[in-house]
This record gives sequence, structure tokens and C-alpha cells, in this order.
Amino acid sequence: MHDYPADADIVSQIETVRTALPTWVVSTVELVELAENAERAAVHSNPETLDRSRQLIVEVAEWQQKLAEWQVLDLSPRLKAELRILKATLDASMDEANRAAGELHLFD
Repeated sequence: MHDYPADADIVSQIETVRTALPTWVVSTVELVELAENAERAAVHSNPETLDRSRQLIVEVAEWQQKLAEWQVLDLSPRLKAELRILKATLDASMDEANRAAGELHLFD
């Protein structure tokens, strides 16, 4: 049987992603809704809300990078599958967040 020593280190860190993922997804959906509402109403958003949105995008991007780095390690098939699923979810979330960020000019 093949031993996967890197699994232990990653499993302990990946719990953060598992726990935060529902919050990130909800926050991304709210960001998309904020962008659509702001565009329709032609109003400016609350600066605190925009700061939280920027932080969300940066945090998720950092985790995307970590997940990509972990995917090239010698990991168990089960953990590699979980990483692919989590990364795909974060990728989809970031696509939506980046589109909304562009509409809100978050990084201009």
C-alpha cells in the first residue's frame, strides 16, 4: 500500500477551506447581487462593503493558489479528488466575483 505523507499536512489545512467555502459562496452571490443592483440603480456602494468584497476576492485567490500547488503533490486519490472539487468551486466563485468586481470597479 502506498503511503501519502503529504496528506496529513494538507488535511489539517484544508479544514479551513471546508469551513469557509459556504460563507465564500454566499458572499460571492451577494457581491454579484450588489453589482447588479448598483448598476440598475446607478448608485455607489458602501465603502465598507466594497472593502469586504476586495478582501473576499484576495482571500479566495490565495486559497485557489494553495489548492493548485497541493494538486501537484503526491497525495492520496481521495484527497486529490477533493482538491479538484474544491478548486473547481473556488474557480467558479472567483469568475463570478471578478465579473462583479469589474462592474463595481473594485480594483480601479
